[in-house]
Amino acid sequence: MTSIVADDQIPEKRTKKAIRILYWIFASAMLLTVAYAWIWYPEPYEFFQEFISNLGARVSEHETLPNDISSLIISIGFGICALISLVVAIVYLFKPKLKFNYWKSFLNFIMFIGAIGVGIPKDQPRIHPLHGIGAALFMVAFGFLNFVHQRLRFTRKYKSATIERTKDFYLDSITSVIVFVVLVLFVVFYALGKLTDNSVLKVFGTTYQKIALLVNFFAILILDLDDI
Repeated sequence: MTSIVADDQIPEKRTKKAIRILYWIFASAMLLTVAYAWIWYPEPYEFFQEFISNLGARVSEHETLPNDISSLIISIGFGICALISLVVAIVYLFKPKLKFNYWKSFLNFIMFIGAIGVGIPKDQPRIHPLHGIGAALFMVAFGFLNFVHQRLRFTRKYKSATIERTKDFYLDSITSVIVFVVLVLFVVFYALGKLTDNSVLKVFGTTYQKIALLVNFFAILILDLDDI
């Protein structure tokens, strides 16, 4: 019992615990934001045809109804996510004893910028490009951050060829692969949908956006202290 208490006093371990709690709050805030915005969306939300960005627009996509409540929820929710990302980025920046701290600080900072962009309604006439840029940065940074957390820890912990294949081994391995594959598929289908204006590819793009967010939501929830 004494050794556990003493170990808990290690500054780096306390920092990791704080970061993990912030990540949990971040993931919960993101999921609840999208869920509540969906509930308050003034027309039926077409899950497979519409991007999440539509939930944050000032006017609904098809019936052009006022969407002030849903838009405000998206802005506030992703504002909270942006603030958390900035705090984590600063913590990593000033904690050189944490593994790959500069990489993680950079990715959290990009996610901070992206979350701000997501909070800007996509149908604001003068600043709407900022929403698209922010959404792209947020999706890519969120996915790559999870990949970095899982993969770098995986390669450090399991670099020995004789390592025992435990449940943690397979969980780390599978999670890192799934996060990477889903992110790549989203980027590919989103880009192809935009370039070709193909309706089928657009459906794949919107669908993989939700899949990527859900996968990264669970990936960030299962981070242990070694991942951080």
